[in-house]
Amino acid sequence: MRDGRVAAIGRDLGRASETVNADGRVLAPGVIDVHTHYDAQLTWDSTASPSPALGVTTVVIGNCGFGIAPATPATRDTLLKNLAEVEAMSLDALRAGVDWQFDGFAEYLAFIERRGVVPNVASFCSHSALRTVVMGDAGSERAATADELQRMLALFDQAMAAGAIGLGSSTFENHNGSGGIPVPCT
Repeated sequence: MRDGRVAAIGRDLGRASETVNADGRVLAPGVIDVHTHYDAQLTWDSTASPSPALGVTTVVIGNCGFGIAPATPATRDTLLKNLAEVEAMSLDALRAGVDWQFDGFAEYLAFIERRGVVPNVASFCSHSALRTVVMGDAGSERAATADELQRMLALFDQAMAAGAIGLGSSTFENHNGSGGIPVPCT
């Protein structure tokens, strides 16, 4: 450990500066919550409350194809309306709370890192956000054109290069967003 972080992993690393007797105990790095919707919350709450209090050390965001990045000023409200509806969140609270210091996925990850977060964060790139940014409201109404698909793939490639762990999507029929319209990823 160096400065509270794991500095090296492997064999033959030299003499340990500290040894822990773990006889009869289970050593684990913490709990990984593989399905959260903290995407918006992390812009105002670096603790991802209540997860760390429950032993969670890593959260995975961007699940079900819902996320807030990439986003443009013109698509932000649509993303928040869909997130509010599907996750039964207050739209007013989301509008008041989300700190939009980003547009792209890489900017979002850089923003939450710069802000500081308590748990580790792994993020899927949001399928609904990709469709909304490229297609607007039509993302919930029709299939993408070849050009739109290429634009989404370019944004997805950028997200993967920035550190996304994959594409978050869903085909669950009950994932309806604002106005009862299916969310774009369905």
